[in-house]
Amino acid sequence: MGNRRRARSVIPRSSALGRRDLIKLGIGTGVGWKALPLGAQQLPALPTDGLGQTSSQNVQHWPDIQKSQEVAATTQTGYTVSTGPGWVNNSGRAFGNGPMDECSRRIVEFVSSYSESKLTDSLIETINYLMVDTLGTVYGGFESEPIRIGARLAQTMPGPCTVFGYGIKTTYEMAAFTNAAMIRHTDFNAAPHNNEMFGGVLAVGEALHSTGPQVMAAMVIAYEVVTAIGNTGLGSYDPSGWDCPYHSVGAAMGAGKLMGLDRDQLANALSLALVPHMPMYVCHIGVQSMWKGTHSAEQVRNGIWGAMLAREGMTGPATPFEGRDGLIAHIGPFTRDLRFPTSPDGRMALETIHRDGGGYKRIASEGNTQNFHQNIAPDLIRWTRPEEIASIDVQFQYFGWQEISDPPKWDPRNRETADHSMPYNIARHILDKQIYLDSFTKEKYMDPAVRELMNRITIRPLLDRSIGQGTVVTVDKKSGEQRVFLGKAIAPMSHADLIEKYNRLADFMQVSKEQRERARAQWMNLRASKDIAEPIQTIAKFGQAKPLSDRSPARIA
Repeated sequence: MGNRRRARSVIPRSSALGRRDLIKLGIGTGVGWKALPLGAQQLPALPTDGLGQTSSQNVQHWPDIQKSQEVAATTQTGYTVSTGPGWVNNSGRAFGNGPMDECSRRIVEFVSSYSESKLTDSLIETINYLMVDTLGTVYGGFESEPIRIGARLAQTMPGPCTVFGYGIKTTYEMAAFTNAAMIRHTDFNAAPHNNEMFGGVLAVGEALHSTGPQVMAAMVIAYEVVTAIGNTGLGSYDPSGWDCPYHSVGAAMGAGKLMGLDRDQLANALSLALVPHMPMYVCHIGVQSMWKGTHSAEQVRNGIWGAMLAREGMTGPATPFEGRDGLIAHIGPFTRDLRFPTSPDGRMALETIHRDGGGYKRIASEGNTQNFHQNIAPDLIRWTRPEEIASIDVQFQYFGWQEISDPPKWDPRNRETADHSMPYNIARHILDKQIYLDSFTKEKYMDPAVRELMNRITIRPLLDRSIGQGTVVTVDKKSGEQRVFLGKAIAPMSHADLIEKYNRLADFMQVSKEQRERARAQWMNLRASKDIAEPIQTIAKFGQAKPLSDRSPARIA
């Protein structure tokens, strides 16, 4: 079946197929075609010069690709299509690899041109506070069972990179995976979860003894690349069912910069990170597994691996985005141009996303629950007690409803399902008057009281997201009283809020005050670091780790 699909034409149904149509479908020099009524052969296609809007000749259009699967070239009325000599590979790339596609070229040119000299004072300040938030979530994820699994595996693979907290020295990719998972596991790190890529950037920086500014520039690159791809319409969570595949590309580009890869190698690293590693969104559906909190760490690992392969000379597909059966063919065309920098005012994505305290989480739970926890729960708790509630009807934005309100979320049996369950989050917050890391222990999610209250909750999609910022909660009391609670915009976190969040996480995970303050001082001033290995050593060990030989469930499970 697969071979038969690939044998089909890439020509759309059309009564008039021009040179631009052929170019956009990937048919250029060396392809002869003719309209039988005229008997005239078209001249070879000329090189193109840019990726523009959806109508660009350099983009494969999704409707065209769909139509191409419906009819073979030999049955296309009025046309005979054939291939033959004439195409020339003049890319000059190593080992005879083909020319980069336009998307790859733009990414590679940006990565090559960016350096620590372009870090502005405002951008550095943003990175400083992002680092303190990242470090806090490292503490929070420590000693969870998925992280302990990563640490146990890291022990078997010696190398130059540190696994945070355990002091294990392991390979680039195992440190990248375990540390990125530590950042993400509790879902408490900054949205849109791009700082998980720092687990990989830091591993490479430590191995290469990169300076703090070099590592900061690599972090900026990783954010910028992922954001640029997302801005085209190929977002992290797309309707084709792929799940955050672009963290691999961001991590590969940040790592590749630290490794000093040239443009040819960077393009190979990009392709080797992306093409073999397209993860499925099913890991967010229904009953959750440990992979939910580690899926993006795997993409970070893949990115580091791609950069390592490219450094040693491995080549990857030359057209991972625009080639036939490349990313665009699978997901759909770009709806906007791929632009660097991503912001119209020239600022880097890392700064625009986290400017003025945006993107940070106050509550240790899934992003779609934040509106309820921050803006609805306090008023609801003041208005009623749990035992007075007859029913809770929740209207919730459609995508979030699908992910965290499907039927399995009414019976969470592990931490991952509980923190991604809207009914559990609502009931637990009402009962405890707060949500924190210890809200998702087995004792808490199997509590009969929380399950009884969850059984009074129904959730349905809210199609108009402008109402209550996508969340509307209607509570009926047993007395007959009813009240409707509307969500509102999430308040950004101030610098003081971020420090307070960091301190609470450190205290909760039993990081000593002396170590907490020393680590914060170093990680909020990476610009002064002559070797990133020094601040990493400050957090090489922290907290109260059990022996990794002990496979009993972790305290936060």
